[in-house]
Amino acid sequence: MIRITPIETGKARMKTAQKTGRDGRGAFGRKVDIFRDRNWVDPLPIFCFLIEHPEGRFLVDTGDTWRNSVPGYLPRWNPFFTREVVIKVAPLEEIGPRLAAMGLDPARDIEVVILTHFHHDHTGGLDHFPHNRIIAPRENYEVSRGLMGMMMGCLPQRWPVWLKPELVDMDGPPVGPFPASHPITRDGSIFLVPTPGHAKGHVSVVVRDAGITYFLAGDATYTEANLANGKADGVTYDPTISEATLRAIRQFATSEPTIILPAHDPDGPARLAAGRTFTGS
Repeated sequence: MIRITPIETGKARMKTAQKTGRDGRGAFGRKVDIFRDRNWVDPLPIFCFLIEHPEGRFLVDTGDTWRNSVPGYLPRWNPFFTREVVIKVAPLEEIGPRLAAMGLDPARDIEVVILTHFHHDHTGGLDHFPHNRIIAPRENYEVSRGLMGMMMGCLPQRWPVWLKPELVDMDGPPVGPFPASHPITRDGSIFLVPTPGHAKGHVSVVVRDAGITYFLAGDATYTEANLANGKADGVTYDPTISEATLRAIRQFATSEPTIILPAHDPDGPARLAAGRTFTGS
């Protein structure tokens, strides 16, 4: 028996043009749209997901940190950080205190931390896991360390000095429409699939239990509605790649009973509690 628990670690507020990009716009045009947009969506949750599995506890992503509120934490030279998104995390909303409130020692009781990608709202809680295995996609790690990564939402200068993630490639067999995969558990019930678009090298985590599959999508889509409608976000580096990823997720999720769990979808916990699977509409 596998159990999935969403853990909210604060709120993210973004422009409507970031959540859903405009049809026909390329990657650069979508960034321009975000800066021109005057409309903000309601604050969205920042979810991590705890997977309790016979082989141990696995945490997908680490949320963000209260230090976003500290002057100078976010680079002022990047206007996206300072003008186009608002992150609000109270100290006790960080993933460490959240896990502790559940009776878990984050540094000792989590078998593996899995990162879908290295954007700051997925890596801000890494400080709580100095003694854990941390698995991450090699391709995304490589692009996140440089200037381009810093321009596109990563904060490598804020990563823990001890961070040396276990970098993995998509070197496993195809799974449905996904051309490759990477196993996480020995029994093969938890594995990664490539879901590029929102970021290069982005991966999603698939968890197969008896009669039900959970698709932990990271930011491959912000919401199930965007997935169903084939709407790529405004952050994508290539809308064509994002749309192909969304098609692959839809094909996979309609081929077996699958609950879609993005990192910022406020309806995700209700779908999970109700066992509501993806229908494609």
